[in-house]
Amino acid sequence: MTLEKIRNEPAFRDCPACGNPTPLERADCIYCGHKSVEALVAEQEAARASSFIDALFARSNPFTMIFIGINLGVFALEWLAGGMGSLSADIMVLRAMGAKDNPLINTQHEYWRFITSNFLHIGFLHLLFNNYALMIIGQEIERIYGSARFVILYIVTGIVASMASYYFNPEVTSAGASGSIFGLFGVMAAFGFKYRKELPEFLSKNIKRQIIPVIIINLAFGFIVRIVDNSAHIGGLLSGIALAFIIPYKRLDEKKTAGAWRSLQIICLAVALISFVAAFRNYDGPELKFANLGRNPQTSIRGYVAQANKALIDSINFFIPSLNKRDERADTSTALEAAERGIKLLENSPDTEDQMDTLRQLVMNLLIRQKQLIERFNQMNPKDWEKIGSEEEALIKEAKQNGLIQMEKEADNESGV
Repeated sequence: MTLEKIRNEPAFRDCPACGNPTPLERADCIYCGHKSVEALVAEQEAARASSFIDALFARSNPFTMIFIGINLGVFALEWLAGGMGSLSADIMVLRAMGAKDNPLINTQHEYWRFITSNFLHIGFLHLLFNNYALMIIGQEIERIYGSARFVILYIVTGIVASMASYYFNPEVTSAGASGSIFGLFGVMAAFGFKYRKELPEFLSKNIKRQIIPVIIINLAFGFIVRIVDNSAHIGGLLSGIALAFIIPYKRLDEKKTAGAWRSLQIICLAVALISFVAAFRNYDGPELKFANLGRNPQTSIRGYVAQANKALIDSINFFIPSLNKRDERADTSTALEAAERGIKLLENSPDTEDQMDTLRQLVMNLLIRQKQLIERFNQMNPKDWEKIGSEEEALIKEAKQNGLIQMEKEADNESGV
């Protein structure tokens, strides 16, 4: 008998019920049908897993679809405002509609942008990728945690993501649902770890095998591609992990959601609604019209100039009270930020050779002078502030003579403001 033949001989075990030899690979005895302990355990595990999955899929997931619908609706408004490309958007439209923008948050105290920015998207592909990811991970999380807790997780991780971008990526105007989506990834990863002993084994393994590589790949992509706001992704991810260890999932025997979660859900939705109302009331972008649907995603030069002039007016309004106080402790940071915002806007504006370029240079010069006045004010002795006051008055007079102060009234009807 050769070694090959021995290796291919079937292995047998003695059946504990009838004592006959039965093939080892068979879960049941070929003579009496008695099943091994291992087979019974495997069947019980499979039945438990099937029951768990069936119970989850029996749950509805309305808010995943509601949030996707809001994303689509807001994007439709962005498109009507003009300037949407495959993976680009008019920066002025984004700011006007509620993107995260540090200077506007700092100078205008528009904290509602921490929420509204999560429902804006930068181009068609950005919208498509985020909504697809939300549909996949959102439905799973909503079924596992229930609608009330899902809303809390989605809104809160989105806010934390925006705040992380605010603190760690202050130069960038950012928007998108990816912060909340990374938050949901974090929730799923923590869920698989926290409840690994009570979940079906295959489900716990699948979560670790699928979610963790997705997180790593997307974070790596964010570090490689500069336009991706990875600070928001990391903020959302970490907040999702933290919340998953605090908020319990909705177990299969939990027929009714506790009132506390319902109350927090209502609060989150109310805060989101208030934020959208604030964005609507503060909207200063282009008129929404069908003619904008085919417009190139770039604001006209006039839009940039009008916004920069608005920043100049803001800087003047914030600086004059500090001048009048004659107080060494006066805080001029808001006025300085407004001036720097206007300068940055004009530095990013498109090139042109018409009369608008002359106006751009005029506004740029006034903004630079305004910034220099504020910086000198912060460094000078109080007895020399009178000179700063006189120069500020001269700057305001020059702006009025060139019709710049009045431009703020025109801004509402101009592209990009």
